[in-house]
Amino acid sequence: MRRVASHYVYWNGLFRMHYVELDDEGCLAGVYPLDSEIAGTEFYDGILFPVVEVGKELHAGETKVTCLRAKSLMLMEPGFDACRELGLPQAAAIGEAACLLLLAGIPLTTAEFGADDGRSDGYIQRL
Repeated sequence: MRRVASHYVYWNGLFRMHYVELDDEGCLAGVYPLDSEIAGTEFYDGILFPVVEVGKELHAGETKVTCLRAKSLMLMEPGFDACRELGLPQAAAIGEAACLLLLAGIPLTTAEFGADDGRSDGYIQRL
């Protein structure tokens, strides 16, 4: 069993201070609130995306996020899908093989992500 926590988890919505639990086969067991410190839990700074396991293109290196247009994750409206906006695979369902992607390097309080407007670059990396 693997537990990975982050400041934010994006899984069918944005959750603050939650962790993702994967079973021994790498399938998504659930997303739970991080109410207390749990032994053996990995913690990362950024936004964690549990997505459907896909081909090797997400396994090698990092993918730079140059711009997430329209809305910030902090100001989501109904129907907003951050995975689609970032060009990521869809969110994994409970019991489905999943990989964890981490969006780091971007201040979460900005209204729009991007390198083209003088703010930080962000990178998505597979954990």
